[in-house]
Amino acid sequence: MFCSSLRKRREWAPAVHSLTTSSSTWKESNLEACDITFPVPVSNSPPATFRAIVSSLSELQSSEGKARMARLLLMNGGEHIAVILLLDGYKPMESFSRLQIEMLCSDCPIPMIPISTTQDFADCLESLRRNCIRENSAVNTEQRATHKNLVCWCVEGKPLSRDQVNVLTGISSGFRGFADLYSSPGGRATICEYLGDSDGERVVSFLSNGPPQVRKQPGVTYAHNV
Repeated sequence: MFCSSLRKRREWAPAVHSLTTSSSTWKESNLEACDITFPVPVSNSPPATFRAIVSSLSELQSSEGKARMARLLLMNGGEHIAVILLLDGYKPMESFSRLQIEMLCSDCPIPMIPISTTQDFADCLESLRRNCIRENSAVNTEQRATHKNLVCWCVEGKPLSRDQVNVLTGISSGFRGFADLYSSPGGRATICEYLGDSDGERVVSFLSNGPPQVRKQPGVTYAHNV
């Protein structure tokens, strides 16, 4: 989404037109403390909201611009935020470099994405959105692979097959969700229903009692705490 207030800002008004005619669908709305929002995937959680403000270099260096950055930082706790910065004024690259140094030296730096003209705005947004989705999807893919590898061995005796692992990870949310299935009669019944009684009981036994080699050690009591 983009904020309706962009239409009232002289240098950004042409950018609104480029957004409404771009290949991606950007909807107009009244946003608080930011100019752009879009969802990004987060592992084992609902999508997060990426927030950005758009500003010229001269605007950002004003007291009002610095206040907007501070509000943006508070909204997302320093994550999934950025400033899309139009380079304007005298020697803009030198000013941008100084601003970058200031941000790097601050406690909570905000990523800066420079553009040389508002005509680059729509393409910049599309690239930013694609990169955010790609980066988060890559993290999610790696975490899912790790999750499946762990589930494969959470069973007494021979490891679970790939199909069985896919079934278990499909009916649970994250490794904690899988491990917690055994804690209720309904969850244990679900495991046995999908894997069959024999393999289901092997999984339930592992989750209840822990690995056999650990249980056999003298003085060791296994307590489920995943």
